[in-house]
Amino acid sequence: MRMLGGLLVWVVATLLGLIAAAGFSGAGLGWADGFIKRSFWEDGESEIGIGLSIFGLVVWLVLLGLSALTIRGGDQAPSKTARVTSSVLVALSIAVVLVACVVSIGWPEPASEYPLPPWNRA
Repeated sequence: MRMLGGLLVWVVATLLGLIAAAGFSGAGLGWADGFIKRSFWEDGESEIGIGLSIFGLVVWLVLLGLSALTIRGGDQAPSKTARVTSSVLVALSIAVVLVACVVSIGWPEPASEYPLPPWNRA
């Protein structure tokens, strides 16, 4: 039962981490030419989205830790299976959410539907 509860918390934590990573892109945070670039939808909306995404990542880390403690927990020393399972799940969740953050922030800006004319030609 403890293993099942830990797996359920891990699934919830990983989904929350993925949603938080996607929130960076939704807030307009991106990487362009070596600098962080913000595309503001309206004044203050981007900052709120970035703040909520960071809060989501903090909650993801807390839930991930609770998942590992739940799988390993108990009055007795954790078994080798519990230690390996919790370590693999934590590493997998960190890798998945980290890749999602990199893809979300590093995704290039879409091409404009209305490109500007070349300079000195308008």
